[in-house]
Amino acid sequence: MKIYLASSWKNAELVKGVKDILEAEGHEVDAFCDTSAGRFVFSFDLLPANLSEHNAITIFNFPPVNQAFNEDRKWLDWAEAVLLILPAGKSAHLEAGYAKGRGKHLVIYQEDFPNGEFDVMYGFADFITDDIDEVAEYFGQQDGAIEQECPKCGADLDYWGGKASCPNDDCSFERPMTPEELEG
Repeated sequence: MKIYLASSWKNAELVKGVKDILEAEGHEVDAFCDTSAGRFVFSFDLLPANLSEHNAITIFNFPPVNQAFNEDRKWLDWAEAVLLILPAGKSAHLEAGYAKGRGKHLVIYQEDFPNGEFDVMYGFADFITDDIDEVAEYFGQQDGAIEQECPKCGADLDYWGGKASCPNDDCSFERPMTPEELEG
């Protein structure tokens, strides 16, 4: 399975460790903080010295910011699933929401979920856990999903949890199907 890891720079070492675990299970994994595969990795060192004079609108005047956005979106579009590793900030949560809205799997992982800290919108997640082994097991169960063409638009179907659905935004095809129906 192709997995995008969304998290905070504060978790960079944890993210790299999770990447290693998932790759050892046979998954393809993108980590925003790992340059080993030639990925553009954003760094605040690339921003202007007068950062406090910029805001969410003007910061996009700087090419490294646009490059970082386009790189992350490219990998989000590539992925079949997103693993949101908490704690995480606004960007990681936007990435998770974007991916879920595109019909991708969303898993939320945190080493320890403190009592009293939660977000009701985590209900969008397909799976939430504090056990990294359960994360790997979940993705292993989803891997190898059957793909077949959409009868409406010809796009490759996503098959998850007994449903076939078209990932094409302009197509609304979705219906329950068994693996036997798809293979037939």
